[in-house]
Amino acid sequence: MSKDFYTASELADLGYVSERLTSVFGEPDSVDGEFRWDADTVVAVERDVLAPAARIMFDAFAPEWNTRVQMNGSNLALGWPQLEQMLARVTMRES
Repeated sequence: MSKDFYTASELADLGYVSERLTSVFGEPDSVDGEFRWDADTVVAVERDVLAPAARIMFDAFAPEWNTRVQMNGSNLALGWPQLEQMLARVTMRES
């Protein structure tokens, strides 16, 4: 069963910054006061924009493992673990 939409709280649970959802995924639909983003839009943005950018970042910083440790230790809103999780979702969808 495929998902029709993602709510703001679901996207935040996936590691996205709540305050930036509109800038990443566009304007949401509002249903009963709840913001929802179309699942096809979320999948397309992850597949076509975020995953390619993350792959380039990993290639650029892979030799410097201290970068990853610093991102994890700094408790950044969007860091390496969230990028890895997003890439895993994209890879699973592609297979």
